[in-house]
Amino acid sequence: MHIDVFNGDADGIFSLIQLRKVKPIAATEQLLISGVKRDISLVQQVTTEQATNASITVLDISFDKNNTALEQVLAVADEVFYCDHHQATRLFQHPKLTAVIDTAPTVCTALLVNQYLKNAQPLWAVAAAFGDGLDKPAKALASQLGLSSEQQVQLKQLGMLVNYNGYGASKADLHFAPAALYQQLMTYDSPFAVIADAQSPFAALNAGYDADLAKARSCKPLSDNTAVLAVQLDNAPWAARISGSYGNILAAENPAKAVVVVTSNADDSLTISLRAPKNNPYGAADICSQFATGGGREGAAGINSLDRSELDVFLGLVAAKYV
Repeated sequence: MHIDVFNGDADGIFSLIQLRKVKPIAATEQLLISGVKRDISLVQQVTTEQATNASITVLDISFDKNNTALEQVLAVADEVFYCDHHQATRLFQHPKLTAVIDTAPTVCTALLVNQYLKNAQPLWAVAAAFGDGLDKPAKALASQLGLSSEQQVQLKQLGMLVNYNGYGASKADLHFAPAALYQQLMTYDSPFAVIADAQSPFAALNAGYDADLAKARSCKPLSDNTAVLAVQLDNAPWAARISGSYGNILAAENPAKAVVVVTSNADDSLTISLRAPKNNPYGAADICSQFATGGGREGAAGINSLDRSELDVFLGLVAAKYV
């Protein structure tokens, strides 16, 4: 049995597509474990029975958030391949573990997988990088591949849409469950084939994205100064879906500012998306990790559940970091 554990956003899905295009696994031998983008403690969903004698791949989820569960599955699994770009301060070595970890703000998991596969399926990596808000690395790889400006725009749109689909409080908020979206996209030879097919998930995601973005644009900022732009979205499924994409858009529009997008949870806590300034893409994970459910990477991070009473404290930390 092969178990594929992956983040439900563009980076996680396109990373797995690259791997399975090059190293195919029969559907009958493949167990998929994924969730909404913020569901990052996914390795703990692998049971001891499932892990026994299994080959396991883990993509685009923080090593720090999964290291305890990883130690448990390594005790019984045949091997584990782990590739990620989030915080990994608890990284360890194990004879059964192959870890490709790079936390630099200029990489995402799909770019790391592309390097690992020696450029075997690079178009998916370009789309993933765009979806993760890494326009410069995405354009650099696209230029190496000789892609036209129009092709780059198409891959960016696909990446943004698949990334957008990963956000939600639960899978019920999403247009497509991540595992199902992966399975559908795997049937296409390339990202351009997905875009060209009117019956693919691309069209449905595009319509949903446009509607949700229009609602986000109508929300007034919590604060907007030289260092930080903070926006609070309504308490609704559309807000959870668009929060990450909107954060990326605002960050691109305001490269000198940190961007904070706040959404409400059912228990009255807050979900936080933080984008470090494009001109200074460091420190986001350090800020969010100071809170119990926070984490991420240098350029972008978040908090799954922040008490409302702590919002001013959080915004103060962001302002102090990027002033």
